[in-house]
Amino acid sequence: MRVLIIHPETQYFAGAETMLGYFLTELVRIDCQVAVAAVGGSRVAGLLPREAVPLWLEPCPAFSPLPIWRQAAALKKFHAEFPFDLVHGWAARDWELAALAGWRCRCSAIGTLHDHPEASFISGKRRRLMRWSAKYRLKRIICVSEAVRTACVDAGYPQFKLVVVRNGLPPVDFTVTPRAAGPFRMGFLGAFSERKGLRALFQIADALSADRGASWELHLAGDATEKTGKRLLEDLRRTYGARAWWPRVRWLGWVKSPQKFLRSLDLLVVPSSEFDPFPTVLLEAGQSGVPALASRVGGVPEIVADGQTGWLFEANKVEAAAQILSRLMAAPASLQKAGQAARERVLSEFSATKMVAEYRLLYSNLRRNV
Repeated sequence: MRVLIIHPETQYFAGAETMLGYFLTELVRIDCQVAVAAVGGSRVAGLLPREAVPLWLEPCPAFSPLPIWRQAAALKKFHAEFPFDLVHGWAARDWELAALAGWRCRCSAIGTLHDHPEASFISGKRRRLMRWSAKYRLKRIICVSEAVRTACVDAGYPQFKLVVVRNGLPPVDFTVTPRAAGPFRMGFLGAFSERKGLRALFQIADALSADRGASWELHLAGDATEKTGKRLLEDLRRTYGARAWWPRVRWLGWVKSPQKFLRSLDLLVVPSSEFDPFPTVLLEAGQSGVPALASRVGGVPEIVADGQTGWLFEANKVEAAAQILSRLMAAPASLQKAGQAARERVLSEFSATKMVAEYRLLYSNLRRNV
């Protein structure tokens, strides 16, 4: 079987792109010949394994019919050299190109959805393109969580086309060891934004400061990637910079090894304020043996088993989150038990091998039904 993966992304590099790297690494190991259409010199291009056949496309930062048509023509020409059986648009921004390529090359086209189909950051034009592609051109829409599938149903997507394939991680060889003694260390990993709950995180820290006997630190790995995020940071410094607990905050910037950072924590805090499809950081924390305290939004409850592999709270309910944290700081054994359970859950249910096997079965079924 020959598969063409499309993701000519140059502007963003986030969870979907990280997961693409994991996916490709595992996909080339099975009985598939894989080609990837990307933009030469982009960060996405750097993800391609040696076994994948590259097709370099011209960048197309925003939807425009003429550049999309030229990209489709390049895919049609490539099809004569590498006759792929199926074309896979890795993210929603790739769907119209995948749909057009599938039509021109007379093969099935599918798309993966890593976000809510009507997320606030998706433009109205993009939402209409997504619905059109889903209804009329793509054979299947792969949703990264049951929460995303439910959101697609609510948005009017054809239910029979929706398939859930959850993301997974490649294996990492290390031994989980207890952290050295010291203050309780909670952490946050990701982009600094309202949507990811950074404001809520500092509200939780402020509420936690009422517990005078608690000894804790807050370690932040990441940074603001947009102007709104930078304004948020300025606002947080104005609001909390004079608090007695402010020196407990450690600003680490983007870290080279997220796994090493996660293993330095007692608890990961994921306080997302909006729908979070299927946070990769929760998978990475679980694989590292670190439990999480997370808001109950989107696909989060599909990863975190409340009270077993971590703890959940309702989004923006900072007092409830602070109460859970106060209890956990006094119960290190509970944290260790939950961390071990989280690791076992990720290894058994959210592996890249399992993810690729489910995609491979889907590819085969669509190929037979062409």
